[in-house]
Amino acid sequence: MNDVNPYSPTAEVASDPFGYDASGQKLATRGERFLGALIDWIIQLILVLPLAIGLGIFVGMQMSESRAASLIAELAGGVMGVVIFLAVNGYLLATQGRTVGKMVMKTRIVDRNTNQIQPFWPLILKRYSWLWLLTLIPIVGGIIPLIDALMIFRANIACLHDDVANTKVIKG
Repeated sequence: MNDVNPYSPTAEVASDPFGYDASGQKLATRGERFLGALIDWIIQLILVLPLAIGLGIFVGMQMSESRAASLIAELAGGVMGVVIFLAVNGYLLATQGRTVGKMVMKTRIVDRNTNQIQPFWPLILKRYSWLWLLTLIPIVGGIIPLIDALMIFRANIACLHDDVANTKVIKG
């Protein structure tokens, strides 16, 4: 008779099934993270859309329908989006490690190793800026953010931007 049990576990579980990480911090659920991001997206859309429409009309009236005009409008829109994001969320990110959406969902961003809020500019550079820049690249700009978001379905409930910035989103 064969002594190997085909039903025995072959690998250890990568994370606590109750949503705690190795340091004992309660991680935000996928649903909490999604709703927080959705709230942030809706706020951003409400604030940016009227300005983007106005910018498009202005650029259209000032310049011909050239690729250069389109590129200028796209870059201006991107800068405008970043400025609005920082105006809405900058203080909260700097002082509490959260955006408006994370505040509503009672979650926050902390360093994976220290469980402390990361300094503002390193957080912005490592967690957000590279993603903002990649979205400006045709084709890749749509794929990378999708990959970033889909990575949340891993056992550690982290997105690519969490890995790059060495952050995690916790309850609290």
